[in-house]
Amino acid sequence: MLLGGVFRGVVTVESAAGAKRLLEFTARSLEVQDLDLEVRQTTGTWHLQAAPGTTSTVVGDSVTLYAERVVGTFTSTGHEASPPGGSVTVTPSTIPSWLFTPAAAASDSASRTITIKNAEVSQIRLTQVSLNVPRAHVRMGSAPAPRRG
Repeated sequence: MLLGGVFRGVVTVESAAGAKRLLEFTARSLEVQDLDLEVRQTTGTWHLQAAPGTTSTVVGDSVTLYAERVVGTFTSTGHEASPPGGSVTVTPSTIPSWLFTPAAAASDSASRTITIKNAEVSQIRLTQVSLNVPRAHVRMGSAPAPRRG
């Protein structure tokens, strides 16, 4: 859930692999239920998992989230244009009209709560924030680990 969220549009961000087009969201804070953050490296895949049933938070003066792809059920975008039912995929090439308006991207007054259930976010990048993960567990491996209570 992006609290006080604004979808800013598509930006180009430099990375070690070259320039990438990414979705940009800003928010007061970000809340994630049952966090499972996967980091892929040449040495293997690492997971940072929160305890089941907990909420991880990302806070900062202004949270900026960059993502290559967001998949999930958008249950609320905080304004009159409503998302369709069912799972939706948002990429820099497939931005639904109910998510983006030029006025919203240009104005902080257009901030709202954006709720995405069963979200999967690819290639994230967060800047100048603090991440709080309740009862964090770090493991290496690609197979899903059993969730701890």
